[in-house]
Amino acid sequence: MQNFKVLIGTQSQEKLIARLRSKDRRELNEAIRDVYDHHISPVRYFVLQNGGDAHDADDLVQTTVLNFVQAVRNGSFQLQEGTTIEAFLFVLAKNRWRNTLKQRGFMRDYVQEMEATGGGYDSWEASAQRIMEEREEQERYIQLFNLLGERCQTILTAYRRDGLSMREIAQKMGFDNERVAINEKYKCLQKLKALFRYET
Repeated sequence: MQNFKVLIGTQSQEKLIARLRSKDRRELNEAIRDVYDHHISPVRYFVLQNGGDAHDADDLVQTTVLNFVQAVRNGSFQLQEGTTIEAFLFVLAKNRWRNTLKQRGFMRDYVQEMEATGGGYDSWEASAQRIMEEREEQERYIQLFNLLGERCQTILTAYRRDGLSMREIAQKMGFDNERVAINEKYKCLQKLKALFRYET
């Protein structure tokens, strides 16, 4: 067991993170399988010990791995010295499971709460919480963005995602000039801000 812990040390974890960021689908799938095989078992145990059944555990494992992989690929996850992937996954899962219990109308003491391996637990928890909040905010933004008309969606997508200049957007949209594109973008942003204010 000690040898296995050495094998999944910092260098091995860095390699796993690099593989999760790979554009090669086969390498990515193999890396995700490694996460399932070697880094997620504490989550299943935790759910089973804290009010959940096997179905709950399976759901939480899949959601946690998905969120972790997305965090790695979009750059919001950064491997910290002296900590482990297991600890980070565990914190993500624990926070989500706590929310699930609240939604079900009860909250139990975590008398058998597991300590994930590795140090820096508090920093991982803060980082995991931040990623969850960012993900919720992103999902909220997408929902509101979809309420905009097609014209505004096209303009804002061209500007924010595609990185087009206002001149290029004017050409793309058939506007008379760059100034018209700037004004239209401003109007669209104001509409989006209004949706945010109304939604909150």
